[in-house]
Amino acid sequence: MGIVMVLMGLAQNIWQFLILRALLGLLGGFVPNANALIATQVPRNKSGWALGTLSTGGVGGALLGPMAGGLLADSYGSRPVFFITASVLILCFFVTLFCIREKFQPVSKKEMLHMREVVTSLKNPKLVLSLFVTTLIIQVATGSIAPILTLYVRELAGNVSNVAFISGMIASVPGVAALLSAPRLGKLGDRIGPEKILITALIFSVLLLIPMSYVQTPLQLGILRFLLGAADGALLPAVQTLLVYNSSNQIAGRIFSYNQSFRDIGNVTGPLMGAAISANYGFRAVFLVTAGVVLFNAVYSWNSLRRRRIP
Repeated sequence: MGIVMVLMGLAQNIWQFLILRALLGLLGGFVPNANALIATQVPRNKSGWALGTLSTGGVGGALLGPMAGGLLADSYGSRPVFFITASVLILCFFVTLFCIREKFQPVSKKEMLHMREVVTSLKNPKLVLSLFVTTLIIQVATGSIAPILTLYVRELAGNVSNVAFISGMIASVPGVAALLSAPRLGKLGDRIGPEKILITALIFSVLLLIPMSYVQTPLQLGILRFLLGAADGALLPAVQTLLVYNSSNQIAGRIFSYNQSFRDIGNVTGPLMGAAISANYGFRAVFLVTAGVVLFNAVYSWNSLRRRRIP
């Protein structure tokens, strides 16, 4: 990834840049493997706390990255940003290589499980599939609001000069809330069960999305999005913890990679859904439809987890 980032800084036309961006996406397996590494190395009764803490790091990076990138671009220009980012990625490589110790037993090619064998080795294949779908729907719900947020804030704010700043603040407050809530709710999930955290957070999300359709000021929207971020901070760590509970260390890497694929599908589908709904029915309809999607996710997840408990 560091090498590709350097090449992006040297690109001479849009096609080279596009190809390198695609290659960067192909090399983006670091996150699911980091999840799998943490999930397999910590005691299972602390998985929620560990994955919640990792999620905090991801959210923190998502908040600071655009800010740092914009500041660097303003100070040094666009191309140096790629070289600086590449140096950070290479530093991350050396930290991972020399500072992280893994209890790993190599598996020969003959012993490597095929996809069908991976499925049959799962404790509850249907539950794991439902968790993949839950991840997809979480990302659809999160991404559906992104395309219309700035325009919605402009509609609420009226004729003010700093709409971009207000929109940026409202866009970032869920991340701040998730940063605060993820490790705490992950630790709570270790104590009371991640399934309870997951269902409760989904229901809270529904209850917060519906009034977003009726807000009258940017402040009201910002407060609701902050609370939504606190609930959303528990969702993916809870799903990942349930995946840990229902898979063995031997296949954890592939399970987390499959989950990441469903997450990426949701990242693509969500903005498309939000844009289509807003174009046909208006901005406020997006929040109501998204609430319906999350409600379906809550019912679907509850039903899947309930079946797991039935002997």
